[in-house]
Amino acid sequence: MSKTRLLLLLILAAGLAGGGYALFGKRLFAEKLVTVAVVRGDVVQTIVANGRAETPSGVDVASQIIGTVAKVSGDEGLKVKAGDLLIQLDDGQAQASVEQSEAALRQVELKINQLEKLTLPVARETLSQSQANRLNARTQLDRALLLADRSVATGASVDQLQRAFEVADAQARAAELSVQSASPGGADSQLLQASLAEAKAKLKVAEAQLRLTRITAPIDGLVTTRDVEEGVVVQPGKTLMHIAPNLPKQLVVQIDERNLGLIQIGQKAMVSADAHPGSVFHAVVSHIDSTVNADRGSVEIKYALTDPPAFLRENMTVTVDLEVARHENALLVPLELVRNAAGGNPVVLKRENGRSVEVPVTLGLKGDGKVEILSGLGEGDQVVAPAGSAAASGQLQGVMEKAIEK
Repeated sequence: MSKTRLLLLLILAAGLAGGGYALFGKRLFAEKLVTVAVVRGDVVQTIVANGRAETPSGVDVASQIIGTVAKVSGDEGLKVKAGDLLIQLDDGQAQASVEQSEAALRQVELKINQLEKLTLPVARETLSQSQANRLNARTQLDRALLLADRSVATGASVDQLQRAFEVADAQARAAELSVQSASPGGADSQLLQASLAEAKAKLKVAEAQLRLTRITAPIDGLVTTRDVEEGVVVQPGKTLMHIAPNLPKQLVVQIDERNLGLIQIGQKAMVSADAHPGSVFHAVVSHIDSTVNADRGSVEIKYALTDPPAFLRENMTVTVDLEVARHENALLVPLELVRNAAGGNPVVLKRENGRSVEVPVTLGLKGDGKVEILSGLGEGDQVVAPAGSAAASGQLQGVMEKAIEK
């Protein structure tokens, strides 16, 4: 065999070997590419967020005065009714003030009684006597003046009777003033009535201060927190206890403000508590806050519980899965097969005539690893799923399709 022929045979053998390898490699690569069919189904878009359970309009209990705690009757977990004693402050000084005010009031009442029962009657009797004396003095003076005109009486006796009349008249006028002052509406009576009103007001203040030493429950409810012990000195306004009212609990959740447009009153949610992850219960959106928390970029959402579980406690952490949209019989593909799904130009690789073609699509709802296709694909179209993806492994879509090329 010539060298030329041998060389041609070697080149041909190398070419065949290379071609076979290329075909085999192409087949191996092709075997790794699978497609997933576009199917119809239901898609539910949800928002998942954490929150807490709370009772609406809880009440903080605090002292209104400075005082030393003598006794604590309320403890965490205690059910109370409005008016029940929770905390008793030392009331020794307040009780003494009440007793002092009561004594002052009794003194004024005794003075009023003395004025009415003794002073006024005596003044009236004195007035009657002084009026009689004045009348008698006037009569004697008039007789003396008549006799003087007849030159029977002397001037000295007339002057003496004149002075006697003036004294009697002054005494009568003084008695009249005494009666007026002691009578109802008079000066003495008004002064005592003012003293009586002042004494009653001081007693009310003292009794109010005494009542402030008894810190009672303002509402019916449950004591959820306690931050006070016997013997400590409490300051006005400092929270000592918190009472949750006897109202159904609600859920309070912070939602990212970007999702605010998806949330509406009445939307239903599935809820689970971190302490009981296996138990699921239902809630409904009942309130959407009108303001956005600037620091968090979130909005507070409140949920009403349709059937709260018995294990739900105050401030218990919960996870809320809120359904914000649902489309039935929608065109669906696995979300992971859409490139730039979060951007403005989403695309997929579609199988057309044995080839992979990049196709723009319009997306709808996203949920549970699936996305709704509004345009760009039809039911039954094949979308390429890269090797190693969940769709290619049959974990999301269910089954693998045949290889692009045999």
